[in-house]
Amino acid sequence: MTRLLARRGDLDGLRARADAGDEEAARLLADLLARWGDLAGITAQYRGRLLADLLAECGDLDRLRTRADAGNRHAADRLAGLLTERGDPDGLSARADVGDEAAARGLADLLARHGDLDGLRARADAGDEAAAEGLTRLLINQGRDEEAERLRRFGMNLDGSIACA
Repeated sequence: MTRLLARRGDLDGLRARADAGDEEAARLLADLLARWGDLAGITAQYRGRLLADLLAECGDLDRLRTRADAGNRHAADRLAGLLTERGDPDGLSARADVGDEAAARGLADLLARHGDLDGLRARADAGDEAAAEGLTRLLINQGRDEEAERLRRFGMNLDGSIACA
C-alpha cells in the first residue's frame, strides 16, 4: 500500500502512514519531497535523519551545523563526514572541542592521513582518545611499532612525549 501511495504521489496518505509509525512511508515521503524540492515540507514534518541526509547531499554545512548544535546526532555525524571529506581540520577541531566524537574521529583520520604527528600528539595530550588511536595507527604505519605499543600501554607524559612505563 505504501509503495502505491508513493507511486501516486499521495502525500497525505504517506503522511498519515508515516505519522502512524510506518518508517517506509516516512522514507518514501521524504524522497518525494526531496525530489520535488520541498525542503520546507521535510523540515516541518520529519526533522531527524532524513533531513540531515538531504542537507548533507546538498552540502549545506550551515544548516547541518545548526541542527548539530541543537543536538541532532545524525546531523552532527553527517557534518563531521562532510568536513572530513573536504579536509577541513579547523571545522573538525571546533566541533571536536565541544565534544563531537564523530568530528574528533574525522580530525584524527585527517591528521593521520597527512602524517601530522605533532597535531595528533597535541590532541592526544589534551585527552582526545580518537587522536591517541590515530597517533598509534600512524606510528605503526611508519614502522614505529615499539613506540606505538608504548603509547598504547602507557599513554603520554605531560610534555607530550610517549611514556616509557
